Amino acid sequence: MNTPSTPTPSGLSSYYEQGGITIYCGDAYEILPHIEADACVSDPPYGIGYKSGHNTGYVNKREGWDDWRRDENFAPIAGDDKPFDPTPMLRFGTVALCGGNHFASRLPDSRCWVTWDKREDSGSDRQSDCEYVWTNFEQPSRVFRHLWRGLCRRGEENVSKAAKYHPNQKPVALMRFLIEYGDCGPVVVDPFMGSGSTLLAAMDCGLQCIGIESSEEYCKVAKRRLQNRTRPLFTG
Repeated sequence: MNTPSTPTPSGLSSYYEQGGITIYCGDAYEILPHIEADACVSDPPYGIGYKSGHNTGYVNKREGWDDWRRDENFAPIAGDDKPFDPTPMLRFGTVALCGGNHFASRLPDSRCWVTWDKREDSGSDRQSDCEYVWTNFEQPSRVFRHLWRGLCRRGEENVSKAAKYHPNQKPVALMRFLIEYGDCGPVVVDPFMGSGSTLLAAMDCGLQCIGIESSEEYCKVAKRRLQNRTRPLFTG
């Protein structure tokens, strides 16, 4: 069986390319004009100068890392020190951008916002109960419930099973929900891929995916996560 590969723009050298997943290490605004894709699903920098105060970052020795890191030791979020411009992302046919409430004035009106309920049935604390995802989906607005409160996390990123690789990491389950609900594909791009959750979600959905990340450290993390994935990408 031949597995399709993602389109490779001329003049660009990929950091990683395997089984329909491609990673480019560099500036998203420079690389994105050369990318052809059907959908864009991403958790971009919000332009709020965020600095994590949590102490919940773990690295799982079982998956090949030897260090134990806390959130304040992660690399700063590139681009978060200036207003975020979503314009280059809006040219794609299907778009979902996490944190859209932080830059809503620069987004078109939308009938479909996805609310990620991070607390499920637990009470409120000093963190936000939810996060908002702007989409251009022709769908009703939805609530996606998935526990994500410090050490209390549901799904594969639960600290007893896997690692927290990025201070603003999104659960693979959320990115998969967005991809499936928006009927994204066959090629998805994430211009701010971080540790690669969107790529893993696309892999699970049998889609091709292009990730762009300015930090080589996180490119390395995403590559390792992809290589450790045991589920086959293309099953047909």
